[in-house]
Amino acid sequence: MHTHSHTFPFLAILMIVTLLCPLIPAHAQEDFPLRPYYPEVTPITTDKLMAEYDITVIVDIRSRLEYEVARINKAILLPLTLENFADKLEEVRPKHSAKPMAFYCNGHSCAKSYQAAQLALSLGFENVFVYDGGIFDWITAIPKRGTLMGETPARADRIIDSQKFLQHQISYDEFLAASKEPNTVVIDIRDPFQRDSGPRIDDIRNIPLDPLLDLVTSRIWTEKKLLFFDAVGKQIRWLQYFLNAYDYFDYAFLEGGMRAIANDPTKIKPVIETDQTVITSQSMLLKLTADQRLDNADRKVISYLLANIKFNNYVVIDINDVSRDTGISSSLLTNSMKKLTTFGYATHSIMQGMLIAQVDPRLAWKGDPDSPLWNHKVKEFDAAIQQ
Repeated sequence: MHTHSHTFPFLAILMIVTLLCPLIPAHAQEDFPLRPYYPEVTPITTDKLMAEYDITVIVDIRSRLEYEVARINKAILLPLTLENFADKLEEVRPKHSAKPMAFYCNGHSCAKSYQAAQLALSLGFENVFVYDGGIFDWITAIPKRGTLMGETPARADRIIDSQKFLQHQISYDEFLAASKEPNTVVIDIRDPFQRDSGPRIDDIRNIPLDPLLDLVTSRIWTEKKLLFFDAVGKQIRWLQYFLNAYDYFDYAFLEGGMRAIANDPTKIKPVIETDQTVITSQSMLLKLTADQRLDNADRKVISYLLANIKFNNYVVIDINDVSRDTGISSSLLTNSMKKLTTFGYATHSIMQGMLIAQVDPRLAWKGDPDSPLWNHKVKEFDAAIQQ
């Protein structure tokens, strides 16, 4: 199914839903501290969800990585961050249905499941619940209907608790000192569009999480000391499951990610791209030019994207800047991006006024084509286009 962008209405609704949440009462429920914030949302307990398991539509609104690590067996993956979340939710279950629909995420203090449930209610969905026990309550209570690191029943002894997670977090000064030790690899797992700045550390490898997992599971670094950092210190927790599963022992995470040091100029530096060359395929450009399904506005937009690739095949730019520079209105620009996605030239999303696009890596690529990362991105792009 092709991507459709209804971002602005979706984000507007989500923002309104969040702002309308009441202030927390003085006597908040300790076990489920977020329930007072979302009085319109009905929780469903582990026992009740188990009793109605066969008839309930269970929706996992986390990332694909989190879903791959641990999930309820019959859950449908539908990340809340999708720009067309509302459209896809109707494909999961009609608005008017006797079947219960329950949203879940990572636990008692994870707000995303509440936000998804409240958004569904605001869109007119009936029989909506939040399973705020979350994935770890589920796999602990009902392991036979849960999966953890590919194993069913889920094994409770493989759950990484907070203490084990904290044991591998280190301060920036410790991280910097460790990076200078021999046989050490420092890896930035952020997505390319998040890399405006980085820590003042030499020889950092920029490997987004998806291709990184392929390298981790191949066990090529088991004899190395590995240092990882992300944007805010959350993605690394899910990476830890793969590190443990594939026998990595000597690793550490930057506590709090880049956000923890973002305001200290002695610890961060701007990211300077050393490779400014975008390699384009002349044969694919000719194919694009001859494609009668595209009009001049579409070709102008794709040309603009190719001229503004930030990293690999990513374009991250303010949508108003695109309209201004191309002379194409926002509505026509959105229509062109839909067509370019439909016809397999680029995928896109629009988040908070920013256009985030990935062009076909075979059409244009900033860096070394035919590298393992390039091959991974080709497969990722083809899979995204076929959805």
